Amino acid sequence: MSSNAALDALGHAVSGSIGTAISTAAVFPLDLVTTRLKAQRQLNSAEHYDGVIDGLRAIFSRHGGIAALYNGLGPDVGKSVVDSFLFFGFYTYLQQKSRHSNVLRELATGALAGACSRAITTPISNVVTRMQVQPDTESLSQALADIRKEGGNSALWSGYSATLILTMNPSITFFVNRRLARRIIPALQEEDVPVAWIAFLLAAFSKSAATILTYPFQTGRTRLQMPNNADSTAPANGEKGETTEHKKNVSKSLLTWLIEALDKTVFGIIIRIINNEGPRALYDGLQGELLKGFLSHGLTMVTKGFLHRLVIRLWILARPHVRRRLHGKH
Repeated sequence: MSSNAALDALGHAVSGSIGTAISTAAVFPLDLVTTRLKAQRQLNSAEHYDGVIDGLRAIFSRHGGIAALYNGLGPDVGKSVVDSFLFFGFYTYLQQKSRHSNVLRELATGALAGACSRAITTPISNVVTRMQVQPDTESLSQALADIRKEGGNSALWSGYSATLILTMNPSITFFVNRRLARRIIPALQEEDVPVAWIAFLLAAFSKSAATILTYPFQTGRTRLQMPNNADSTAPANGEKGETTEHKKNVSKSLLTWLIEALDKTVFGIIIRIINNEGPRALYDGLQGELLKGFLSHGLTMVTKGFLHRLVIRLWILARPHVRRRLHGKH
């Protein structure tokens, strides 16, 4: 990998992570209420929201004002910075290693970059979800202790099966964004339309399209990250007793093992949600997610583009001074 290619990858990683941190903080209340809307059918709580606005109003009035809307902000920003830095770094590096670009290769590149970055940040994502859906979780250490107590260290990676599917979200987003940008931006530049506004709208539209396609898996991931005692999609008590008695009398077959294994994945969660709550439950909070994605991704990409150019220019300006100092030491 050449020094220029490495610099470009580093520039994308740094600018992308800073842009993501800014957008994450800006739309965090939307993320909080959307997460609770996804999980409220599963929570053993009397507090249910009728939508995004009702959720924001209820959290503000019942749980401590503005501060309640930012419960879990610190870990979420930290996760977003690390996740974005790794994603943009992996994505740029893989793009540069690929000599021939086509639809499948672009989607695969984004998915692989997302899988690598999320493998590292999934535990933080679980902590953030726990802090968002349980207002009494006061700190990062308490959330970690609760998760480990319920399922051990492996529970920190709950929902990663859904995350692997959701790696298609940034893949679809970047694919749609790149394709539209190649066709639309050159044409609109001739009409003197501001490029920054075009970039914002294209990025936001691309994120919205990807969100609609993958949203059921986001709902499934949130349910997988929920506390074990809050699972309302599980079978009723009578059914559990019958299943337990049946297992005592009948040895497990390969088919039974496969069904149980599938039941613990995002596909099993989605099937249970459809059976117990109906297909519409998979789209609880979609409006908030679309609004959050529209604002967040648009802001991230505009900020990233500005910061990427700034980082590269600063490095070019600083490089002669760095070389002189290095040569001076020798």
